[in-house]
Amino acid sequence: MANVSLVSPGRGRRAWSLVLFAACVAACVTAAPVASISFGQETPKQEPAPANPAPAAVPAAAPAVPDAAAIPAGPGGDLSSAPKKSLLRWAIEASGPIGLFLLGLSIYFTALVIKLFMELRVSEAVPASLVEKLETAIKDRKFQEAYDACRDNDSFLARLVRSGVANLPNGRAEAKEAMNATQDEVVTSMESRISYLAIIGTLGPMIGLVGTIAGMIASFQEIATAAGAQPKPEKVAEGISTALFITLEGVSLSVPAIFFFAMFRNRIALMAMESAKVADRTIVALLAAAKQPKPTAAT
Repeated sequence: MANVSLVSPGRGRRAWSLVLFAACVAACVTAAPVASISFGQETPKQEPAPANPAPAAVPAAAPAVPDAAAIPAGPGGDLSSAPKKSLLRWAIEASGPIGLFLLGLSIYFTALVIKLFMELRVSEAVPASLVEKLETAIKDRKFQEAYDACRDNDSFLARLVRSGVANLPNGRAEAKEAMNATQDEVVTSMESRISYLAIIGTLGPMIGLVGTIAGMIASFQEIATAAGAQPKPEKVAEGISTALFITLEGVSLSVPAIFFFAMFRNRIALMAMESAKVADRTIVALLAAAKQPKPTAAT
């Protein structure tokens, strides 16, 4: 028997058409999310080009580099900074002739203080060796030897005892008065030597004031003669530096001078007191020894 097809040719074509349509729909549905994602992204907007574009900026000319040899090298060969003056050189240049005078005065002041330190001492006014000689001579009743010991010595004590012994024959009161007069004479002589310290202490601020006035005059002269232009700052600074440095130097000299003057004046008072005390004791011992009877020689 011949095989008879159960499907007619018309129905087969319709079935294939339906299958193809379903496959197309499925493909579209499958591709739809991808398309939506790709179309959902915003594309960057491009700015429209200006009608008249601005001309390109002309690059600035590079600054001229100075020659390295023309730049003064700073400390350590650094070309970025110019060499600076030291404080000592600045002080010397700013002080000028007035500072030179103050320097000479300072040297004299230092030498005078050293000399007074060596001379104005209690050990120099009352030498221990002289005191020992006087005590030994008085104990042995050798009055001429005691006087000779004071005559050969120029200390404060020796001068007091010498004047007292010379006036002792007129009485103890006369001897005491003579020693007081000698004491005043010696103290006046010592105070005249330390009076130079008081003079220096007084002149120091006055000389500093002269430097202050001179420096300020120089600064204001620079400002006044600028003729409407900007005055040079370095010139104004030089005048102010002169004023300040000389004032500092004058005060620095005056303060120690006043201090040492007061110290040496107190030392002179102490020397006078110690010398007078030992001299009085010597005169009393000499009178007591003179009143004692001379020892008789043993027969």
